Amino acid sequence: MEVRLKQLREDKGLSQNALARQLEMSLANIQKIEYGKAKSIPLDTLEKICLALDCEIGDLLVIVERGK
Repeated sequence: MEVRLKQLREDKGLSQNALARQLEMSLANIQKIEYGKAKSIPLDTLEKICLALDCEIGDLLVIVERGK
C-alpha cells in the first residue's frame, strides 16, 4: 500500500505546514504519513485529508504490486 499524500498535496499547491494547519495536525504527523513512516492512519484522519484535498480515499491509498 502506498500513500500518495505528497502528490495530492502538491497538486493542490499546499505546503506540509499549510495542510497540517488546515487539518489541525502536527507537521510531524503529516511528514510521517508522507514518508511512509506512519504505522496506521485513523479513518477520521483519512476522511479529513480527503476533504481538504478534494479527493477520494482510493486516490490517497493505492495498492502497489510488489515483486514476487
